[in-house]
Amino acid sequence: MTYDMLGLFTFDEVNANDFDITFQIPDNCNYDFTESNGIYTIAIKLNPGETQPSTTFIPFKETAAILNKSLITNFEQHQKSGVIIKKPVVNIGF
Repeated sequence: MTYDMLGLFTFDEVNANDFDITFQIPDNCNYDFTESNGIYTIAIKLNPGETQPSTTFIPFKETAAILNKSLITNFEQHQKSGVIIKKPVVNIGF
């Protein structure tokens, strides 16, 4: 499935406890990376004053620890209309 606010994303093992999450977002967007109850969330939002995501994507990387024998990551794409697309969800069990 293709998303307007999320490009390619990968999960790469750093060591026995951590993974790097690499993902692309439009160059006119920003993101928040948070963890709550063992679930990581990457919330992508348009920059102030923007109305449409750019078609030029730039990469970002965050490191996440394996929690409770799993790595669960939710991507949230906050649309200008107020709709939040809560996909994809990645769940890697250990």
